Amino acid sequence: MRAFVLAVTTGCLICTPALAADKTVHDEDHGFSLTYPEQWTSETTSGDAIRLKVKSGENGLTCRVSENLYDPTAPDNPSDPRAFIEKDWSLESWQTLIGAAFGSASFSNDRVAKFPDGYPVRIADMDFRLGDGNAGFYGRAKIAISIRRDRYGFVTCGLMGNSADEAARMWAPLADEAERVVNSFALDAP
Repeated sequence: MRAFVLAVTTGCLICTPALAADKTVHDEDHGFSLTYPEQWTSETTSGDAIRLKVKSGENGLTCRVSENLYDPTAPDNPSDPRAFIEKDWSLESWQTLIGAAFGSASFSNDRVAKFPDGYPVRIADMDFRLGDGNAGFYGRAKIAISIRRDRYGFVTCGLMGNSADEAARMWAPLADEAERVVNSFALDAP
């Protein structure tokens, strides 16, 4: 019995640093949280809507959290954001809300998930190209978006390469980590 207790205690002590290796940022001013590996670096954000930018390292993942106000009374905005995210969403919704910011974007593996309090969030993979004419970069990302009453938020964790094949090769060993970070994203309840 003592050997079992010693083995379990040793196992817990070994696992504890791995569990503590994540850092959770809870931005109360903008109402979101995100958990990412502690060794990642926080970088300066650009633009008015990007609230957090973290990077895993050179040629690694860059994750950005954007949050801003949402007007459900605006003509093109759905008046019931929860129903829109849960039931009325389509791949065209990704293109309209996110894809317009990219030279080209295609979305796949769309699914609805839930924040810890049960509120819906959409998650998908995105392949994109940024650039003009022959010059450009290709990228791959995991993305999540949600709309809660008077604000929306989304997180992208991705990378870019010189070709679609290069981006895919770089992505393969990082896909699980991107999934884990994106799945940690949550918007606070109003």
